[in-house]
Amino acid sequence: MKRTEQNKNSSILFKILVPILLLIVVIGAAYGTFTFLNDDGEPGEEVAVDGESENSENDGGTNGDDPESDGSDDSGSEADGEAASESETTEITISTVGDIMAHDEQYWGAYVEETDSYDFKPVFEHVKPYLEEADLAIGNFETTVAGEDRGYTGYPLFNTPDAIVEGVEYAGFDSIVTSNNHSLDMGAQGIERTVQKLEEADMDVVGTYEEAPEERHVIKDVNGIKVALLAFTESMNGMDDPYTDEEVHNMIDVISEENLTAAIDAAKADDPDIILTYMHWGPEHVEEPGDSQKHYAQFLADQGVDLIIGSHPHVLQRGETIESSDGEHEAFVAYSLGNFVSNQRLETIGEDFQPNEDGVIMHFDIEKDTASDETTVADISYTPTWVYRHSETGERPFDYEILPVEDFQGDENLPDSILERLDRSLERTNSRLNLE
Repeated sequence: MKRTEQNKNSSILFKILVPILLLIVVIGAAYGTFTFLNDDGEPGEEVAVDGESENSENDGGTNGDDPESDGSDDSGSEADGEAASESETTEITISTVGDIMAHDEQYWGAYVEETDSYDFKPVFEHVKPYLEEADLAIGNFETTVAGEDRGYTGYPLFNTPDAIVEGVEYAGFDSIVTSNNHSLDMGAQGIERTVQKLEEADMDVVGTYEEAPEERHVIKDVNGIKVALLAFTESMNGMDDPYTDEEVHNMIDVISEENLTAAIDAAKADDPDIILTYMHWGPEHVEEPGDSQKHYAQFLADQGVDLIIGSHPHVLQRGETIESSDGEHEAFVAYSLGNFVSNQRLETIGEDFQPNEDGVIMHFDIEKDTASDETTVADISYTPTWVYRHSETGERPFDYEILPVEDFQGDENLPDSILERLDRSLERTNSRLNLE
């Protein structure tokens, strides 16, 4: 009885399992057929998958040297690198002016009776924004500050109240050129004290020295651009006669091919990006540069100087680009930037000397590609200036103001006669510089 019941149960179980197994087989066959058809029917998807695998392998090969590489595509990084390279440019502006003079009537006008002191700051008030806008502002200081005990004097032997140093510092000058034909007006002591006072006002002094210098250039690192400054004069009005050649050489930089070569070579050793040299040269009150000026301009270009700034003629002379003799280098020379401020004018030395009232602030836009380390003079421009002398009574003492000409053309507060002189000044300036 029990045996018969077991067989009966087994038969029932078999009948249940067989259909289930058959169903599993059918489903498995159907799945295999579907997969096979999909592989043959959609090759694009398979290629895409293979492509991804190949790219991954290729990325791994490209970055194989970098165990931390994520194998990502580098095309975006290359584009970013190119953009970064294009933007790796440093820019600065250097602004230069000509002769800052101080004749008798100028410091008489700067005298403040209420405080028994001198104030030259108003002279520079209108040009201050232009100088402060520059990254490096430079001017030729054509006087001395030897001290009150030496007596204040103007032409021919200049000694100006210390307040003029405060004035040029207030104007926005960073570096001051002091090698010119009036450097020795008050002798060696005058040079020493002038250097001291300018340096105390936190301005670099270029061209004269308290004692024998170790080097004759000043390096200014301006926003990552290294500018080498030098300054030389061709004359000292005979005031160097009491001194030996060595004593003069220890006090002031004098123009000669030997001196220029030595100083420029020393400057190059500091690997500057730009070399700027002031040259106090040429005949006075003459519109065209002389042969000596042109000779030394070419010499400086051959030595690798980039910017040559002329002073001393007291009038504007042309600016131009010149090529070195070997054709490998270009330099820009402004043969004379004229007077920035002085008392040389129509009222004092005659009708023919109106050009002595004209000056400019010359601006040089410098660009350095930090990737290639190449530095270029990208643009040259100028701000015309004119010295306005006036008083309420029409008599001395006079006030002196340096006017940016184009800012004051048509100014209703100025007399018509002054407006006419501003117009004539601008016409002369544009004609003489001839930078168009």
